[in-house]
Amino acid sequence: MKKTLLIILTVMVFTTSFSQPDKKHVKNSKNVNVPENVYYLSMFGAISDAEIGMNSVTFGTDNTSVIQSVLNKAKTSPITVYWDGKYSVTGLKIYSNTTLIANAGCGAILRNHSDKPLIANANHSFEARKDSNIVIIGGIWNGNYYNPEIRQGAQSKFDNMHGVVSCFRFYGVDNLTVRDAILYKPATYALAAANITHVLYENIIVDVGPDPLINNDGLHIDGNSQYGVIRHCIINTHDDGIGLNADDLYMYFNEKQGLSGKDAFYTEASAGPISDILIDDITFNSSLFGIRILSGKSRVDRITIRNIKGYTKGYALVIDNYQHDPQLPTWAGPGNIGTVNVEDFDVAIHPGKIKMPNESCINVSTNVEQLILKNIKRKFFAAEEPTVYIRGKNTVIGSMEIDGYYSIDTTKQSKIDHILVEGASINQLSISNVSIRRTQTDIENNSVLLKAKSNCNINTLQFNRINTDGIASLISNTSGNITIINASNLIHTNAFGHFPFFLNNGKSDVKALTISNFYGSDLIVGGTSKIIRKSGDAF
Repeated sequence: MKKTLLIILTVMVFTTSFSQPDKKHVKNSKNVNVPENVYYLSMFGAISDAEIGMNSVTFGTDNTSVIQSVLNKAKTSPITVYWDGKYSVTGLKIYSNTTLIANAGCGAILRNHSDKPLIANANHSFEARKDSNIVIIGGIWNGNYYNPEIRQGAQSKFDNMHGVVSCFRFYGVDNLTVRDAILYKPATYALAAANITHVLYENIIVDVGPDPLINNDGLHIDGNSQYGVIRHCIINTHDDGIGLNADDLYMYFNEKQGLSGKDAFYTEASAGPISDILIDDITFNSSLFGIRILSGKSRVDRITIRNIKGYTKGYALVIDNYQHDPQLPTWAGPGNIGTVNVEDFDVAIHPGKIKMPNESCINVSTNVEQLILKNIKRKFFAAEEPTVYIRGKNTVIGSMEIDGYYSIDTTKQSKIDHILVEGASINQLSISNVSIRRTQTDIENNSVLLKAKSNCNINTLQFNRINTDGIASLISNTSGNITIINASNLIHTNAFGHFPFFLNNGKSDVKALTISNFYGSDLIVGGTSKIIRKSGDAF
């Protein structure tokens, strides 16, 4: 009898001590014992009757006030909020020291007649970081860009009430994390941010949906931002998939269009330096553009981009000072970019209906002190655009290194300037470990590895370990200026009688040309350029 009673008591103790709330009934009860400062939205009256999928038009109950009342609790102490339903809202403010965790399949849709983001930090600031320690994990967040009350397209970043209508918007936050989230159909940017530090965007899917609008950007970071990681994301946008815009468009852009001041594009306060950003493992899924780095005068430095893949309709990577009209950025200037390091880049260009000027895979049209491109891959040539395009008479590159370029061309007639320098100046250019192969080597082709034109200036050029099969030339200089060329370990075959070094600018002398360890045709150098000194065993 004593033994039986002991067993019964033991079972009762363990059952009482380790019991968990019945999740099936948690939403119907406010008396369930949950840890202090942990809140389930359903327990506070939020009604899960919306649909949040890509094409949803079902909004159900407006849960804005209920959910905001829970988020307001962070004013007094740190909170963890479990987003445990499909809710519709008109826009929410999130405070410091808030962790928001969405259950699987849960999230929110922005209601019609709202011109606010789904979630924004409570204390917007471009000068100070007034909010901190904000974490959003999981969720499906639908920006409802069909919303009839949203001024679609470009919108002001300045007005705290009527700023960029995005899925998420953060101005002035330290320690910001967004991960494992799906962002659908934003009216402008999926995630807009400025003046942020210590940031992690991870495992995010962005899809702007069918019939998108220009300015449907993805993950967009403006000035005064530092220490950020963006990784493991899949992005489909109708503008920049990822933007690092130190100097965005001028505040009074719309005045040039005859519009009123209230329609000002972006505030000058959002401009400022950006540095120490890592972008890693990104897949572009039919985005209009890929990654953009924009600088007029503000400093951008220590940017690392790696493991980028997929396809875009326009530039896969553009580094510029708003090349179409450089006077429009907030702080107009020639660009102020320190080091940009790009590694393992394999993005194809599949041109869409909108053909952008200066079509290329990687486009640089602003000043960069140090540009490093490693392991760049290309195997799609329908657009016939350059792989790397350095352009603009005011563009100055201090040192540029391309270490690893791998190209396979299966087309019959494509003519590709794989690396094109037009009008720009490069002090030191190094190109090494290159493999270019055309499978149709029985057809003459006029492609070149490096083309210099439009009075560009390359002070020193170094080639090493170059292997080309089926293209015309290693260098074609028709109207550029190359001062010193040092080339070694070269294989150049199936060129149909073209000169590997076609130096044909009679107005510009080459001071020194060194070619060694060359295999290919008996023809080495052709053209009208005067070569002051030749050396190397190729001669």
